[in-house]
Formats: sequence, structure tokens, C-alpha cells
Amino acid sequence: MAFIVSLNKYCYKNKRERGACRIKSPKLTVQRLGQPSKTKTRRRSALKEKMVAKLLELKMEMKEISEEQSSIKEGQRQVKETFEAIESECKNLRKETMIIMQQSAYTRLRLAFMFQILKARENEDFAKAAELTNALRKLIAKQNQNDHSLEPTAEAGDEQMAK
Repeated sequence: MAFIVSLNKYCYKNKRERGACRIKSPKLTVQRLGQPSKTKTRRRSALKEKMVAKLLELKMEMKEISEEQSSIKEGQRQVKETFEAIESECKNLRKETMIIMQQSAYTRLRLAFMFQILKARENEDFAKAAELTNALRKLIAKQNQNDHSLEPTAEAGDEQMAK
């Protein structure tokens, strides 16, 4: 085992004695080479333990933050899906409302024609009644054509709602 023997020196570095050293009290200290003193070892191990503890604490905090972020992302994804579903349902309801409004308008027209046909027959104006009956047939045929063109979109809306 190697030892280091040194004298305690105090060096003064001012303008006059640049680089000169003076021995204050000649004490010999013997220290093992390559091994720090016990107090230094204790301090280092205590610091190391504190650093390891702090590192573990930071890792735990980072893990918690990561979990919170992932739960927030999941919540945002669910909100987005819910919003899109509501938006789709709203669009389908608008379409259905338009179809119902059109059907209601056609129903009012048919009732008006039927009422006029009854009045014409009551007044024994059969020519006018025949004319109104023909107009009613044309209106019903037109409505049937529009209903057939609207059915595929209504079915597509029903399929989307089923999903």
C-alpha cells in the first residue's frame, strides 16, 4: 500500500512573493493513496443517497405526470367522439325535419285539392271536379317520385344512427 506524506504549507501569491511558499508549522500528515478520508466518504455517500432519493422522486413525479397526460388525452378523445356523434345526429335530425316539412306541405296540398273536389261535386261542377282530380293525381305522382329520391338518403342516415 502506498502512502502520501505531505507538509502543511501556506502559499502566498502577491506581487512581491510570486510563487513563494512558506511552511507555517511542520506537521506531517499520512494518508492512504487512492482512498479518501472517512468523513469525505460519509459525505459523498450521504450526498449520493440524497441524489438517488431525489432522482427516484423525480422519476415517480414524471410517471404520475405521464399517466395524467395520457388520461387527459383519453378524455379529450372521448369528448371528441361524443361531439362528432352529436354533430352527426344533429345533421340527421335536420334532414328528417326537412323531409317531414315537405311531407306536411304535400299533405296540406292534397287535403286542399280533396276539399275543392268535394265542393265542386257538391255544386255539381263535375268538369271542375275532374280537373281537380287530375291535378291531385299529378301531385301524388310527383310526391311519389320525390319520396323515392329521398329514401336512400334517409336510409343512409338510419344506417349511420345504427352505428
